[in-house]
Amino acid sequence: MKRLLFILSIVIIVLIINGRSNNSVQAIKADYVDIGLGQSLYEGYDKVERESVQSLVNSYNQIEYIGQTNQQLNLDKTISITFVYHDKISGTLMIDDKGIFHTDDSAKNYQIASNNDTYEQALKVYKDLKQKY
Repeated sequence: MKRLLFILSIVIIVLIINGRSNNSVQAIKADYVDIGLGQSLYEGYDKVERESVQSLVNSYNQIEYIGQTNQQLNLDKTISITFVYHDKISGTLMIDDKGIFHTDDSAKNYQIASNNDTYEQALKVYKDLKQKY
């Protein structure tokens, strides 16, 4: 009985880990970000504070999504972020104000979990960077 309970526990843990990874993005690193809103795009190299970059990376790495959606991104309110690590693109994210997002490793749109504030963080970084131009 104890052996069966042990095996069942392992199976449950594996299912939880696999289930979580299927609803999460692949983790990235970044030295800087380029960021845009709508039709504008700003290069963030040496213009975005390291703390802001790391905050966006952390937020990106914690993205969990509810599921795939047929809704399209609202391009007028979509923030696009290009994460650059060691002079190579490590990831991209397009996210709109309603939490619809698309990453470079997927051809589909997803709905972000409501407790994620990536859009708000990215909008703040975008506004700060825009003032520097």
